[in-house]
Amino acid sequence: MKLGYLQDVYENSGPFVTVYLDTSGDDQDASKEIELRWRSAREQLSRNGAEEHDLRAIENVVGEHGWRAGQRGQVLVAAGGEVVFRDELPEAPEEFADDELARVGPLPHLMPYLRLRSARLPYVLALVDQTGADLHVVDAGRHSGSTTVEGDGSPIHKSSRAGEGSEKHHHDVVEEQWLRNAKQIADEIDKQALRVGAETIVLAGDVQMRKMVHDHVRKGLQDSVHATEASHRDRNASEETLQREVSETVRSAVRERVNATVEEFDRELGQHDRAVNGWAETVGALQRGQVRTLLRSRQEVGEPPETLWTGPEPNQIATERRTLTELGVAEPESVSADAAVVRALVGTDAELVLIDPERSRLTAGIGSVLRYSDSGGGN
Repeated sequence: MKLGYLQDVYENSGPFVTVYLDTSGDDQDASKEIELRWRSAREQLSRNGAEEHDLRAIENVVGEHGWRAGQRGQVLVAAGGEVVFRDELPEAPEEFADDELARVGPLPHLMPYLRLRSARLPYVLALVDQTGADLHVVDAGRHSGSTTVEGDGSPIHKSSRAGEGSEKHHHDVVEEQWLRNAKQIADEIDKQALRVGAETIVLAGDVQMRKMVHDHVRKGLQDSVHATEASHRDRNASEETLQREVSETVRSAVRERVNATVEEFDRELGQHDRAVNGWAETVGALQRGQVRTLLRSRQEVGEPPETLWTGPEPNQIATERRTLTELGVAEPESVSADAAVVRALVGTDAELVLIDPERSRLTAGIGSVLRYSDSGGGN
């Protein structure tokens, strides 16, 4: 899970107010119930030192949803009198501990949100035919956009009406046109995929054009391309069927990435090379900017630390205060351990993979695959 879409959150100065709300409901009493839940959370946040301007900012957007009814929730983060992050939860935060539902601190409390939501891979969906393509682009923050590639529209189809010589010439002209259009589509896919860091590219539409486009997508992206038979560029094509297949393709890609990461972690750990295990070694690796992918258990196991020490910079993170003072941090702060870890991951461009406890040999529910090997240990 890439976390770059959270970068803007950490551009703000704390304290941060984080609240998780059950905003479920599709009946007439829903708004009243949501208001009561918010009132309770507001009182708790106020007791914990939340600024009134932050509470008012959150209050203005409580219960605003862009999708789905029924069981759902919201995560809202405010700082400096503004909501600096908001997202919808796929279910109500019913299993959260009371101290996770409403929190005030030097950093936003986002690990519960990351654990609850499904992993989101940024992707590009391209519906292609001989004349061009419709591209739908979704980034890791679930923000989407669309663009259209219009190729050379004439002639489109091969013909058998002409004589043998002219027929071959016509076929050659058409295939050259298709090839030019395929290259133009592939170039736009490359551009959009690089823009959002797409980890999956889904091709739908005409079978022959799908293959031609696939062949011309840049080499570094070709392994990420998946084809679906679900749709074509006809506006009357089934959106429901297409979306179902796209969702399954993305879920499959997520499973493959998790499996590959777990296998890599276990292998590197066995070789005592590019992997570390447990809190002390992982925090030390985060401090050095070594972590490429952090593995975290979806449920708490062992005895993780409640807090870590942090400085102003994302990689200023340690298990002991003196480690940071020795590095020149004047006033280290004690913060929630997971909050410190998430900021370090975002600030060092590392990825997060959440796994079930039985999937790997994590010590106390945490470990990391490293960018490079280093003999340094934890701190």
